Amino acid sequence: MRINSRYRTQSSERDGDFDIKAALDALGAEELRSFVLEAIGALDDGSRMQLEDALVRRASTANVGWRPAAPAEGIVNEVNNFVAAARRVGTADPRQVDGFLRQAVKASLAGDHRCAAAIFESLLGPIAEAEFDLGQHETVDEVLTVDLNDCVSTYLAAVYLTTPIAQRADHVLDALGSRDGLACIRDPLRAIEGVLGGDIPEIEQFLPLWIALLGREKQPATDWETDQDRWLREAVGRMEGSIGLERIARTTKQPQAVRAWCDVVVAAGDWSKSLAAYAVAADLVPSPIWRGDFLDGAALAAEVLKRKDAAKRLEAAWLGAPSLARMLRWLLAEDPSAATIKKRATAALKAKPTKSARLVGLLHVLAHDIPAAAALLKKAPGLGWSSSDHPGHLLFSVFAWVFGEPSPGSVREGIVRVLNRPVASEPDRGALAFDEGDAAKTTTPQLARYAVLEALQRAQVIEGLATADHDSALAAMKVAAEKRTDGVLGEKRRRHYDHAALLIACCVELECRMSGAGCSAWAEAIRARTAHFPAFQRSLRNAPAQMRKASV
Repeated sequence: MRINSRYRTQSSERDGDFDIKAALDALGAEELRSFVLEAIGALDDGSRMQLEDALVRRASTANVGWRPAAPAEGIVNEVNNFVAAARRVGTADPRQVDGFLRQAVKASLAGDHRCAAAIFESLLGPIAEAEFDLGQHETVDEVLTVDLNDCVSTYLAAVYLTTPIAQRADHVLDALGSRDGLACIRDPLRAIEGVLGGDIPEIEQFLPLWIALLGREKQPATDWETDQDRWLREAVGRMEGSIGLERIARTTKQPQAVRAWCDVVVAAGDWSKSLAAYAVAADLVPSPIWRGDFLDGAALAAEVLKRKDAAKRLEAAWLGAPSLARMLRWLLAEDPSAATIKKRATAALKAKPTKSARLVGLLHVLAHDIPAAAALLKKAPGLGWSSSDHPGHLLFSVFAWVFGEPSPGSVREGIVRVLNRPVASEPDRGALAFDEGDAAKTTTPQLARYAVLEALQRAQVIEGLATADHDSALAAMKVAAEKRTDGVLGEKRRRHYDHAALLIACCVELECRMSGAGCSAWAEAIRARTAHFPAFQRSLRNAPAQMRKASV
């Protein structure tokens, strides 16, 4: 059942206030029935019909011996006449379309699959091709309350059940193609299973025909999986298991196909085979993003197997697809000493696996070379801080940290706080993630997630820093703050005024701490030259309060 997303947050916020399960357990059948009827009657038309649809489907598939009555005779002719009229005038009442589509679902639940197929055949094609207007702005689900995914799935099931086995594969594929755009059917066979509430009849005879048909269909040459590629893969997985999926993975080298093969191997619980599969997978895929994911998988398998080469595999993942999470994982592998971390960081800088200023800058810090990291922050542009390669957020926070423990409630405390958050996979990673589970809530093995602060502390970065290092860090922070200010003001990006002001406020705190002065001439100069930006002036005045508010 579809639920409008704006209600999801509200319901989740109420979970702690209402023990729904206990209340349902406390009600008897008659009391619960009475409540449901009252609640349905209080809903608006759209919500009421969606809930009724879900209730009727649940009752029909719950093995309680009940089915809804089939639609009245003549319904198919009525629908055909309605569609013909809509085509002539170019428009149709969405409420009538809703009603007819519900009649088709009702026919399916009643066991009259021919009627269901006929109604869907008449309606879904013209809707998909926009042969008449339903009053929508962009998509038809704006004006229809019926679940189109459910309708298309039910149509597929009806076509499957009413077509002779020899023509069934062709008819199911035609049904999918002609309704393209109305629903997202990732796996047609799974969709049919969902409608039928169990096993698909004659699936053993159907699968070879379905696979042969999809295999004959010519697809565009691309590294990305098409719908038909996915349908073929899902069917082969059903029929042949991991052997068939491995064949598709090796043949197509498509990341999704390779992932599906690895998923099946891992699900079997054999980590030795999983390690071998991930190692092959990393060589198959063309994209570094996906390659890194499979190298992560190989490293995880090595850790689970307690192999001696686990750290080497973490290093291979970092070198094969550099990211902050992988870099930290390798640097902190096998409980290293401060000297080992420094040695690894220095070696990584020489190997040059990445041009990311963010990663290179942090490596310089861990190698105890603050001036080199400061130079990277100075060179960084004032805009683009949200980019995964921009060193701003990371190096500014790191430099704020090297000055020692910040005062409680200070701007610097808020800026440094980000360093204590465990780093997960990069936002631009592939579809796999081996480090995103909550270890307290899952029994699935996960790669470690480290915070940048842990690496800084274990590398003993602060120990031995000279005054020149602190001077380099603060100078770079001030340049970054000025560039950020000029960038957001120049482009009038008001949403980022507060951020630029916080950077300036942090620099002022450090400048006053180092000099003992109560006023910053540098900050006053910025305030003076930005006086014609009143919104930014407010951000400057409110910066400390903004950080305190964000920390609550």
